[in-house]
Formats: sequence, C-alpha cells, structure tokens
Amino acid sequence: TGNPEVMDFIDGIHYAPIKPSAFDDIEVMVDVERGSAHVDVDIRWAVNGKTLIAARSSILPKRYFSKGDTVTATVSVKKGGNTQTLEAKTLTIANTPPRILTNPSTLSTLDGFRIRAEDPDGGRVSYHLKGGPTGMSLGKSTGVMRYKPNKAAEGGAYDIVIVARDEDAAESEWRFSINISPGSQSKTAKDARAKKRADWEAKQQGDSKD
Repeated sequence: TGNPEVMDFIDGIHYAPIKPSAFDDIEVMVDVERGSAHVDVDIRWAVNGKTLIAARSSILPKRYFSKGDTVTATVSVKKGGNTQTLEAKTLTIANTPPRILTNPSTLSTLDGFRIRAEDPDGGRVSYHLKGGPTGMSLGKSTGVMRYKPNKAAEGGAYDIVIVARDEDAAESEWRFSINISPGSQSKTAKDARAKKRADWEAKQQGDSKD
C-alpha cells in the first residue's frame, strides 16, 4: 500500500535462515532505497495467521513458534511522509532431525550396547542398522545392539551405520568401523589350523631324522 510513486522504497526482503527449524530465531532483513530522506522500518510478525503484538523487532525469537507453524513478516517503510508496506513470503517451520546422544568413545562391546537419540521436536525415534557382520542387529525402538557371532562366518573389516529416524523420516547417522575375527568353523580358521598342524608334523619329522 502507499503512494504509487514511492513503491520502490523496498528493494527486497530476506529471511535468515531461509529454512528455519523450531530451534532457530528468524531474522528478516530489508533492503531499502534510502537516498537522503530519513527512513523508518516497522516489522510485524504473524504466526499461523495471527499477528504477534509483542514481536516488533527484526528478529523473531524461537519461543514464538513450533514445527509446522507458518511465519510471515510484514514490513512497513516510511520515507519522506510516504509509506510502503510489503508482506514477505510465508515460511513453514521445518522438522528438526534427531540428535544422537551416545558418545562414540563409549563403545566397548557390540552385544548389549545401547544407542540413544532424541527428537528435538518431541516425536518418537526409531533405530536402524546398515552394514555390519552376520549376526548383528539393532532394536528398532530400544536402540540396543545385539551381536551373536556366526562360527562359520569369515572375519574382516565392516563399516557400520546407525540411523536414528524421527516420525517425519528425518535422519541422523553415526558411522564407525570394526574388525571381526573369523569364526572357529570358517574356512579361514580351518585353513589356519590345518597349516599349523602341517607345520607341526613337518617339524616332528625333521626332529625324528636327527
């Protein structure tokens, strides 16, 4: 609104961050063609279509909104006795991914180790396992890792990814690597025992010749 001759007061309106979560304060930045005249900038905020009387600064604190809310800033610029008012685009407060609380340095055993995560938005978190040796599993609701070695499994290095997922399918990952020894009935273990036995028998035959 305002005089059509002065509609170029406001060159642009920008939010920071562009995609806020419920844990970000939102700032609106106004680009104004100032010239030599004094300029006054007034900000009004609305959440879910309701104007916030107490919020009139360029920064809207996070305490005023939650995940899924819509936020809109309306900017009024007064210059030389004329006023231009523009409504910025509406933002939708984004979901926040889960936060993994478990310290990786506390991993001392695979069987029975618990991974803990929380959803900052208050939803439930599920746990998922990617990679790992045969016999490893992860409780979807508990985050408790279980590992029952397979005697016939070959050992080796494994890259493991623990995924914490919230109800909106946002994910956080924890990655680590482990080395597993071959099972007692694996081909590697059998070959090693056979070689050890052959070396011992060869030594016995050598000693008997002496």
